[in-house]
Amino acid sequence: MQSLPKELLVEVLAKVASNSFNDLYSAKLSCKDFNKTAEEDNIFQCVDMSKFPLVSWRFDDKFSKFLKRCKKCGNAEALYRLGLHDLFKGKRVQQGIMCLKKAASKGHVEATYVYGAILVCFGGGAKQEGLELLYSLNHYKPKGFSVRECRERVKGLVWSMWADRMVVGKIVQARHETAVSKTCSDCGNRQEVFIVERGWDPLDHENFSSCNSCRWHQEVNIFCDILNDSCTPLY
Repeated sequence: MQSLPKELLVEVLAKVASNSFNDLYSAKLSCKDFNKTAEEDNIFQCVDMSKFPLVSWRFDDKFSKFLKRCKKCGNAEALYRLGLHDLFKGKRVQQGIMCLKKAASKGHVEATYVYGAILVCFGGGAKQEGLELLYSLNHYKPKGFSVRECRERVKGLVWSMWADRMVVGKIVQARHETAVSKTCSDCGNRQEVFIVERGWDPLDHENFSSCNSCRWHQEVNIFCDILNDSCTPLY
């Protein structure tokens, strides 16, 4: 291993890290060179974090430091998960939104979904930016992307923690206030007509409507329902 260039070792471990954290951990144990190289920023930027549960970060200080190192190095999954946690626990709302924004800018699909939906909820100048982010997810469909699967992954993480009721309430209330008109500016139809008269499943993104705008506006409504169901219970 000592004869190999450091850059090559970093490239190899970065590839391993992006596929599996367990494989990276095994590689670190296999030799001193791998163990040392695994501390490079590029490794933390690439490491796969999709298998880690969100809720454990509140109790494991060692893992919390690992997560923050990944965030510092620009790991999109770490930015996304920290963003969800900081935003929906209500303690660092603005910091959480910024993490989601950064993750979305790196092409993270779930972060794009969440950040885009939140922007649409608050309306104003941010609404069009949010819609453009949501529309951009359509480009991933030829690669096997499914809105429904993306939504389920988001729901799985959000539901794994008790979301702050005040934060969720502000987002959902903003959606109610900005969605005054139910008439689509693109196709002229009313969203209620799609659900009641045409009998389409409101959860079936692809077949809900032929109108791209109507599909994504309905998706934002579903996102708000997910948030409502994730709130801390009232006693």
